[in-house]
Formats: sequence, structure tokens, C-alpha cells
Amino acid sequence: MELKSYQRKVIENLEEYLGYVQEHKSLAKAFNQYWEDKIGTYNPLDGTGMEGYKNNIPNAAHVCVKVPTAGGKTFIAVNALHSILSAYDSAKPKAVIWLVPWSNLLQQTVNTLSNPEHPYRQKLNSLFL
Repeated sequence: MELKSYQRKVIENLEEYLGYVQEHKSLAKAFNQYWEDKIGTYNPLDGTGMEGYKNNIPNAAHVCVKVPTAGGKTFIAVNALHSILSAYDSAKPKAVIWLVPWSNLLQQTVNTLSNPEHPYRQKLNSLFL
């Protein structure tokens, strides 16, 4: 199973942002510079640009990807794991927290990623071989 073109674009944008994180060594600086370069300086008066980085979870990078219903968020996330984990020092420990808004989605995701026959699990396996 391969990414659709808009899903691939999400991963490309994520990888571009992760490059900014590596360059700037600061989540806030990387986020702010990435969006300034992408869409311009933030102006709260006319709503242009992107509002500055909010450090909601100190010392933890967080990324939000907005995708419409049935847009393949889980498959994007599976592919994003490789990009995210590859961007950081392989000698440092890493953890992934998978957040979902409803418990039924959690169970669905666990079932999907636990099933070695499911295409999402197969993709995950292929990314980390």
C-alpha cells in the first residue's frame, strides 16, 4: 500500500519541518521560521501567517496534521513514524504516543497495527526493517 499524492505531500512537509528542527535546535524557533518561510510573518490583525509556537508539552515536539474524514490519517501516521524517528539521534531513546479522540478508534488502531496481515502493519514493518 502506497501513499496517495496528498498524503505524500503531508509527509514531505513533515520532513521539511523536521529539517528546520535539526537546523534551529529549538522547537519554537524551528516552528516559527518554518511557517514564516512557508506563508509569511504572522499578523493577528488580518489573520495572515501562522500563530507562534505554543510549548504545550515542555521539551516534547508535537505535530498536528489535519486531514479530512476518511483521508487516511492512520496511514499517514504510520508513514510519519519513520520520518520522525529517523530525524533524531538514533542513540537517544524514543517514544511514540498515539492519541485518538474516542476509545473505539483506539481499539480499531490497536487491532489494525497488531494484525500482521493488515496493510498498515505491513507498511510499518517495511519502514523499520
